[in-house]
Amino acid sequence: MSQEQLLTADYIDSQIGNVIEYYIRWDFEEDPFFGKARIKGLVDDDYGKLKIICDVIEGSDLEMAYEEEEVFMYSDNRPIYAGTLPEIYSANWISTDGKKKKQIFISPPNENAKDFAISQTNSKVVVKRIY
Repeated sequence: MSQEQLLTADYIDSQIGNVIEYYIRWDFEEDPFFGKARIKGLVDDDYGKLKIICDVIEGSDLEMAYEEEEVFMYSDNRPIYAGTLPEIYSANWISTDGKKKKQIFISPPNENAKDFAISQTNSKVVVKRIY
């Protein structure tokens, strides 16, 4: 499976009873998200939206996810991706006001993680792969 496959109802339906890995890509200033869940099935909620029923092994509760235009979304309207966990990095730098900053991020595909962090912070940055 592609690392960036969107979680769809067809995919969830094909994975009932299985454990899936899922994650969401994020911008540099957002917190990371990833997890695993054992899929039990799909159900219509009170508002006519399709929801995932699952046992969560680690990460956020997919039971809060809902389907919109054939893609499952987190409760805060971000799309959910399925696949292997991406490479996760930590960046440390000192901001222009002299404060130490730290951010966890995913580097975009085919881009050097340190170069990406520098472009986001406009600072010298120390980058370490953490997962």
